Amino acid sequence: MRKTLFLGLFLLVFAFTGVFAGAKTVIKYAHWNALPSDPYNYVKAFEEKNPDIKVEFMQIPEAEYSQKMRSMAMTGTAPDALCLWEADLADFVRGGWVLGLDDYVKQSAELSLDDFIPAVTQLMKLQGNLYGLPWCFATEIMYYNKDLFDKAGIGYPGMGWTWDNFEDTAKKLTVESDGKVTQWGCDAIGFQGLWYSLAGTFGDKIVDEQGRFSMGSGTKEFLKRWFDLTNTSKAVASPQITTSGVVSADLFMAGKAAMAFNGSWLTSVYKDVKDFAWDIAPLPKSIRNYSTLHTGFFAINAKSEAKDAVWKFIEFRMSDEGQQLINKAYSNPSARLSILKKGYYKVEGPKGPRNWDAIEQTAQFAEWGYVLLPPGLTFDIVKDFNAAILGQVSVDNVVQQAIDKAKEILGEERVAEE
Repeated sequence: MRKTLFLGLFLLVFAFTGVFAGAKTVIKYAHWNALPSDPYNYVKAFEEKNPDIKVEFMQIPEAEYSQKMRSMAMTGTAPDALCLWEADLADFVRGGWVLGLDDYVKQSAELSLDDFIPAVTQLMKLQGNLYGLPWCFATEIMYYNKDLFDKAGIGYPGMGWTWDNFEDTAKKLTVESDGKVTQWGCDAIGFQGLWYSLAGTFGDKIVDEQGRFSMGSGTKEFLKRWFDLTNTSKAVASPQITTSGVVSADLFMAGKAAMAFNGSWLTSVYKDVKDFAWDIAPLPKSIRNYSTLHTGFFAINAKSEAKDAVWKFIEFRMSDEGQQLINKAYSNPSARLSILKKGYYKVEGPKGPRNWDAIEQTAQFAEWGYVLLPPGLTFDIVKDFNAAILGQVSVDNVVQQAIDKAKEILGEERVAEE
């Protein structure tokens, strides 16, 4: 009987030991993108390196992502591992829903704040602590048709280009026939972020050091010059408007516009162009160099019971191996300077791009800017900007309207006065 009892106890202890030995820490992780397939599945790669941690992935449709994440945070059901949009990160910080990462980074053998693009430490100063790390980034740049520049005998744009250079070149590269423009110097603005980035080059802070909405004389100057280019010299194509926003035909891709301002993500679209050689450059400078950054931030749910495991997951995704997988999967560069230089994100077509320095140069001065503000506000302001270019409202009035809307939505204390 004793032997039987001993054997029973032995088997019971063995069973429990086996359960605990095989137990895994489970962390939940949400993203708006589906996980990339092999060989770029960064969750699978992490789990292979960390067999004691299981990542339960949740994909939330992009159109629902922001609201869904906020709802889960308010009800205490948010995932352990978060990837938050810029405006959402600010609200999650204010709500106390995310954990500060400062101590984790200080203790990390893999990461150093000195290795991140300048905007990361700028945001850290604005929010008081480090609450998220960019999973990758995109920005806004200039695209240009090298064949049209060569035909006109004009030098290519680069880091030293000013707004005067841009305007003069746009006019020279505009072609009319029988009173109609057949080739524009520059395409219309099709992506809303460009309104803020280009206004920023004229000196407006867009979002200042206190996190306040800040637009004024610089925006007026930009809009007046853009109005003249569109309506007087006709060097810039007129915007096409629908009730849902701006829908501009891609005249650049069609070879009908010598230049265009757009997001860096279009390099992976334009790579298929075969009819003309093209390249990229930073946005032209007026008062200063400026562009907008777009990303999502890896963060830790402050209520997670597996914070250290989540940090381990973040640290892997921000490592050289993790960033290589993410950069290649999504064709976006790393916010870590040492990895950015390795160019894992680069996708070249037969005709371009070649001047990848434009991305690294832009990363040195680009800011989060308008993306830290509520999307509803910034989208409404852009619709008004288009109305100004179409002559439906004066430039002075539209800027004042933007300030008034910001005060109404953000409160007067979050709007800077010139």
